[in-house]
Amino acid sequence: MDQIKIFNDKNAIAQFIADELIHYSNKNKPIHISLSGGSTPLAIFEVLAKESYFSQINWLNLHFWWGDERCVAPENEESNYGTAYRTFLHELPDQKNIHRIFGENNPEEEVKRLINEMQGWISLEDHVPVFDWIILGMGEDGHTASLFPDGIPLDHPSLAAIATHPQTGQKRITLTANVLRKGLRISYLVTGTNKQDILKDILNKEKTNNCYPAAQIKSLKGTTEWILDKAAALKINNI
Repeated sequence: MDQIKIFNDKNAIAQFIADELIHYSNKNKPIHISLSGGSTPLAIFEVLAKESYFSQINWLNLHFWWGDERCVAPENEESNYGTAYRTFLHELPDQKNIHRIFGENNPEEEVKRLINEMQGWISLEDHVPVFDWIILGMGEDGHTASLFPDGIPLDHPSLAAIATHPQTGQKRITLTANVLRKGLRISYLVTGTNKQDILKDILNKEKTNNCYPAAQIKSLKGTTEWILDKAAALKINNI
């Protein structure tokens, strides 16, 4: 069963995630974490950049990846990696622990390179990398990472693929459901009033045929949790 955690606002969520990172970093082993883009992760990055948090984290134990990336250069304001790097990653003591998706590269070649890098760094199960923690967002259409409704099939056999945004046509590189579902912990971060209706639909346990990617991608062997602010959670009280 999915876990639901409700916080007052985006800042409270950011502090919770930062505290969890402190905990993970003290496990004295490599921890592989997949980050997402968006405004809520940006609030997390800003908390992590504060000396009070930054100094408590054993950064050498943490490896950062991304669930998806737009096919743009890191200097572009739409780059998920670029946002994280400018906010806090540039301060990390070992830049080898940053495993970005090269959005500026040829997408077909970058998918191959990304797959090889994941398989070379992360423990595998049936040739699929097993992330310790996967942080995801959710769009108003129920997409997560760059897995859109009627987009890349959730049974796609590869570990990464090229996605196309259904409205803008923008190309993106994304991890597939094949990888995401192997994660030991999946955390969906959902904030804002504009997510109330889709969130209520997804968390409605009576809808077993829910077709939204965010409803279908859950940890196969670990924990799936929904980390919400009060604004997003307003309509799920009776679920």
